[in-house]
Amino acid sequence: MTENNKALIDNIKFQFDISKKLLEYHLDSLSQDEYLWRSPNCGLYIQEIDGRWYANFPEHENYDLGTPSVAWTLWHITFWWEMVFNHSFGDGKLTKEDINVYEDVESVKENINSLIERWQEKLDSVTEEELYSKFPFSNEVEFHKLASWLNLELMKNASEIGYVRFEYASFLS
Repeated sequence: MTENNKALIDNIKFQFDISKKLLEYHLDSLSQDEYLWRSPNCGLYIQEIDGRWYANFPEHENYDLGTPSVAWTLWHITFWWEMVFNHSFGDGKLTKEDINVYEDVESVKENINSLIERWQEKLDSVTEEELYSKFPFSNEVEFHKLASWLNLELMKNASEIGYVRFEYASFLS
């Protein structure tokens, strides 16, 4: 791999490491109560219907939706990551309805940790050719841009989880 491409992948891994650390910071001590808590301003949430759990999926992303719950945000992380894996490296048939919604915080933590491992493996094994290859999930964007976007999306979602945890703590005070 050329020095420039090695530097590019090292930067993507650096971004991921920062995003992952923020996510892990918020997940390590996340309780079941915090996971399922709904803010009085909560819009997006997970819910059980006929024994199966579902995540709300908004028609728009306007501010009037309210604060997404931690459970929904963790589902959203899972949704995007699984879609990237499936539509870029799999058969491309995965839909939002196929993404598991977990009632239990420990199950979602295990799933997120599995996604972290899979993403690290992908970043560790990416070839120079793949770095600039177009991937179908991202409307023909090169892999290095897709990877940077996923890292930024992870950081944004980790920050949202932190915000809701602050709100939860202050609500209980």
